[in-house]
Amino acid sequence: MVQKAEQYPSNEIVSINLKAPKEGRKVLKIFSYKNGFTQVSALRKGFQLLKPKKEKKRS
Repeated sequence: MVQKAEQYPSNEIVSINLKAPKEGRKVLKIFSYKNGFTQVSALRKGFQLLKPKKEKKRS
C-alpha cells in the first residue's frame, strides 16, 4: 500500500534530474502518450507500484 503524504514532513514538489538511455526516454514518452499519462505521472505510478515490493523484500 502506498504511504500517505501526511507521513512525510513536506509534500512540496521539487525538480529532480534523471539520466536515462535515449531509447528508454522515447519508450516512456510513447507509452505515456498512448495511455493518457504525463511522463511524470507514469514515473510516480511506477515508483508507487515498485516501492512496496522492494520494502517487503528488505523485511
